[in-house]
Amino acid sequence: MKPIHLFIPALALLSVTAQAQSSVTLYGVADAAVERVKGATTTTRMASGQQQGSRWGLRGTEDLGGGLKASFVMEAGLNLTTGALGQGGRGFGRQSFVGLGGNWGAVRLGRQYSPMDDIAGIAGTKTYDVLSVVPVIGNGDYNRVDGAITYLSPSLAGTQIQLQYSQGENRAKTDPSRDFSKQLSAHVMHASGPLTAGLGLMRVLDAEGDVAGKQPRNAVLLAGAYDFGGFKLTAYLDQEDKGSEKLKVFGLSGAMKFGETTVSLGAAQARNVTGSASAADDDATILTVQASHNLSRRTALYSHLTAVSNGDDAALGFNSPAKGKSSNGIQFGIRHRF
Repeated sequence: MKPIHLFIPALALLSVTAQAQSSVTLYGVADAAVERVKGATTTTRMASGQQQGSRWGLRGTEDLGGGLKASFVMEAGLNLTTGALGQGGRGFGRQSFVGLGGNWGAVRLGRQYSPMDDIAGIAGTKTYDVLSVVPVIGNGDYNRVDGAITYLSPSLAGTQIQLQYSQGENRAKTDPSRDFSKQLSAHVMHASGPLTAGLGLMRVLDAEGDVAGKQPRNAVLLAGAYDFGGFKLTAYLDQEDKGSEKLKVFGLSGAMKFGETTVSLGAAQARNVTGSASAADDDATILTVQASHNLSRRTALYSHLTAVSNGDDAALGFNSPAKGKSSNGIQFGIRHRF
């Protein structure tokens, strides 16, 4: 018998046993799309996790009494087209943390999403969304962080504060870049009725691990969305250190619901995408069109189209885009949650 045949029943038994003591849930997302992308060349291919990252995970809680609860999450990313693990082959590369919570809030220890990523999620973090096409810190190298200590405040009138510190790579004190990837971040998010809005801040103490000394990187992201009932308007502004310049991204999108179908249009401008003061024109304009149709509460069909118009020194987009050239991608996919 192959090992996987033993693993699956054991996992099921573990879940049943744990449920008798507390609450453990097995969950996941299976998502794949066929896309045609144009950059340096034009390619048609299959891609995983385009509306939602493909994954499976376990999450659970235990009531310790007196209002205190323990919790954990172990979540693995998957490449649905090959069956390989995501996040560079990590076993639970999306999230892996344990925490305690009560009326005072919650504390979590482990690999977690950054507070900036939560704010980016208001604007959208899918592969074809603007904040993924532009390599912003809130949805890029620091959307998840290792060795993180996070505090989540209680929600007060729909407003919650999150504070986080990550110890980075834990390099030796004698290392000339001992603070590489250490970061401090925070957000304030309000979600009440039709309004969702948030402000995220991040400071990476040293963003260049191969250069001696500290090369800090600071970022701020503001995003908000208002649902008018059938129509949702979203706006966002990101500013962060990029080389000797400030990368700036600002955009607007609108989504309209037609029964079980949602269609959205968006436009954004990215400035100083290279961070080089010598770049004459490293700005880019990004247009998005997206549609999603729910076949059920768990299954949806979707389509995304994103077009990027690059300045002479900018190279954003898909499939190794070239400086000063346009780039675009279109895809059609299926997403199923379990």
